[in-house]
Amino acid sequence: MKKIILTSIIGLSLATAGMASAASDTVPNLNAGTKSLRLNGSYDANHPLDYQLTLEAGLGYFFWDNVELAVLGGWQSNKLSDSIELGLVGEYNFNFNSPWVPFLQVGVLYAGAELDDDIYDNDDDMDADTWIGRFGGGVKYFFRDDIAVSLGINYDVAADDIYWDDDGNADSYNWTALLGLRFYFD
Repeated sequence: MKKIILTSIIGLSLATAGMASAASDTVPNLNAGTKSLRLNGSYDANHPLDYQLTLEAGLGYFFWDNVELAVLGGWQSNKLSDSIELGLVGEYNFNFNSPWVPFLQVGVLYAGAELDDDIYDNDDDMDADTWIGRFGGGVKYFFRDDIAVSLGINYDVAADDIYWDDDGNADSYNWTALLGLRFYFD
């Protein structure tokens, strides 16, 4: 599984690098009424909990120029726990009429986490669910006016401890870096 994800990321990077030369005069389509589809993910094979896999997908709509509201669904997994999240994220794009577009985002998500009880031999049900506040930002590079690759960082703050640190202790916050592909259409 790890090799498939790594191969996919390398393939995506090579494919997008080949299209980069044609994007020098691209003006992004971030106007009111535009819809978007996003696919984001990250994989850390050197994580202290063996690995950390994050996948996220979403659908968005631009209510104003450069301002998008998106519905997101995501999944995070490591050796200790799995969590699923669903919520709304607002994003503001700093459109300078160039292929490079920085963005900031803020959102509210609801997450459910399941602990792998086999690791700690705990027979009690350790499942948890909570609300999450998300703050993030990053940059997108538009190959065409309707296709972009994105690199972003999310900082999530949960109402309860559902994230796990290097020592296996519960925390209420989490940092995630994501590489993504975004599609825009009218």
